[in-house]
Formats: sequence, C-alpha cells, structure tokens
Amino acid sequence: MNQRTAAVVRILSIALALCLLLGLVACKKKSTAPLSPGLSMIEGVAVHDDGVAMQTDHFTVTPGMMAYFFYDYGGVLLSTMEKNKPYDSTKSLHDQMYTDTQSWYDVIMNETLRSVSEMLIYCEAAHAAGVTLTDAQRATVESEIARLRFDAAAGYSMELEPYLQRLYGPLMTEGDLRAVLELRALASAHAATVNSTLENGITASAIRDYASANGFTDATKSRNLTYLMLTSGTAAATKAKAEELMQTLLSSPTDATMQSFSGEGTVAREQNLTPDNSGVAAISRWLFAAGREVGDAGRVDTGGVIYLLLYTGNGMTYGEVSARMALYDAAFADWYNGWVETLTFGYNYDILDGYDIDP
Repeated sequence: MNQRTAAVVRILSIALALCLLLGLVACKKKSTAPLSPGLSMIEGVAVHDDGVAMQTDHFTVTPGMMAYFFYDYGGVLLSTMEKNKPYDSTKSLHDQMYTDTQSWYDVIMNETLRSVSEMLIYCEAAHAAGVTLTDAQRATVESEIARLRFDAAAGYSMELEPYLQRLYGPLMTEGDLRAVLELRALASAHAATVNSTLENGITASAIRDYASANGFTDATKSRNLTYLMLTSGTAAATKAKAEELMQTLLSSPTDATMQSFSGEGTVAREQNLTPDNSGVAAISRWLFAAGREVGDAGRVDTGGVIYLLLYTGNGMTYGEVSARMALYDAAFADWYNGWVETLTFGYNYDILDGYDIDP
C-alpha cells in the first residue's frame, strides 16, 4: 500500500514504449557546477571520474546505472508530465521548458536524483549497521536477471547485454543492472527497518499530546485491514483461485483464514487506515463504504491485480492518526537530514547533464 519501497524493474513497459536513445557524453570543460541552471541536488563535490555519475561514501552509481535510473524514473514521469503539457518530440529534453525556470530535463533529472539520493542514504545506513544482502535477496536479484535474459532471447532474439544497451545506451552492462538491483534490494530492506524503528519510537502519550496541542480532535475510529494480493499465474488462474479462496473466507472471515492463504500471494496487515491514507483507491472505497462492519470480507479487482480483503477491527482515532503521521514525518526528516549532513555526495556534472532523448 503506501510504503517507502523501491520500485520494481519496469524495463519493457517504459523503455521500449518510449524508444529512448541514450546520448552519454563527457564534456571537455570538466565543469564544477551543473551545466543546466535548473538542476537541483544535495550539496556535494565535483567528481571527474568518467566511471562515476554519482557517489556517496561507500556506494557508486556508474553512468550506466544512472542511465537506467534516469530512463526508468523518467519514463514514468514523462507520461505524467505530458498530461499537463505537450512534449515536442522534435526537441531535446534540454531545449524545451516545462516551467518558467525548469526544462523537461531538469524536472526528470531532479526526480531521478531525489530517488537515487534516498536509495543511497538507505544503503549507507545499512552499511553503518553492518547490514548486507542475504543469500535469499541475492538469489532474487539473479532470478530477475535470468527473467530479463529470457525475455531478451524469447522476445527479441538478443543476449541480455546488447538488449540492455539497446534500451539504455552503450554504457549499460549486465554488471550495471546487477548493481542497480542489489542497491534497490538493500535500500528496500533497510527502509523497512528504518520505518519500523521510527514508528516504534512514537509513543501513545506523544501522539495524544501532539493531537491535543495541534487541534487534531476528530474522534472517528480508523480501520484495520488484512489483505491478500493474489499472484497466481495467468489472469484466468488468478480469477479462479480468487473465487475459490473467497468462498473459504466468507465461510470463516477471520485473520487466521487470511494468514492461511499466504502460499497464494502476499498477505499483509494494515492498521490505522483512514480514507486519506489507504493507498489503493479501490480498497479505500471498499473499506470505508457506508454500512461496512468489522468482520466483513470482500474482493477488489484493480489494475490487473486481485485483492481479497478483511475488515478486522478499529484503531486510533483520525485525530490520533494525523498526529502520529506528523510525528513520523518529523522523525523521518531528522533521520534523513542527519544522513545528508553526515555523507559526502559526489557528482560528475558533465555525465549527469548528458542524458537526453534524441529528437
């Protein structure tokens, strides 16, 4: 639902659909400031190593890795931006303005840098805590690479590396892809740890005090939910399995029944939900529908995914939820800013300014 986790690899749907062509160049001037005046990043130092696009104390993003991030994040963002303003495909990203002060490139690269910076901060925090990828996490990375290798061969009769270079340019390698997936996996795993630590540090008394001091008085009770996200094979198989499991759930609408479905997909519990923080809109509409009662079970089909749902009880008041979210945001900002102040961020500005879409 609404968690700080790394995005899933979206190579086929984004890169192929947009037909992005990479134009990586290293300008001879070896600048010490971004070439684009609209570029925004955490304060750092200039790096003049052609093998580095960005780095922190213990982690490096190569030009090939940054190409992946730029076109992966950028592909999604570009489609959203086009809903607000037409994109002129005869011009490069640098040569057309999206706002009065930022080009299309500025907007996309700034979002890329924000996402990569957050990922690297989680990785640095994991490194400081002595956390590394588990064997299972490394196996998942290798499984994803194997899947992409199969897709390249089956769909395009290509080896993996030429396939990646077709999508992301000549500097993209299998090693870059592996490094991207490993950094994402490490960041995602440690983000869950950080999230849990920060949440556990927020006491009930602190929530009540903050709510009282800031006028968060809505006494409506939030709701708790257990859900199953089905991931069983084909669409027809998933639908059939959903119908089968739904009958079981209706006959015994308990959390234990939902937990027994864990072999069929992802089972998770969400607590203290309100209409404003329930993640998937269709799930929120079901959970907060008029007349909904504790113990109700249901099913939602949205975005090609089937969810089985169980309303398990009530949590804090809406006022307390708002207070808790505010306290969490403040705690996360302190944690994040502490790492920003601790780390040294390095940027190869010439490389960062070289990504574009050929007109």
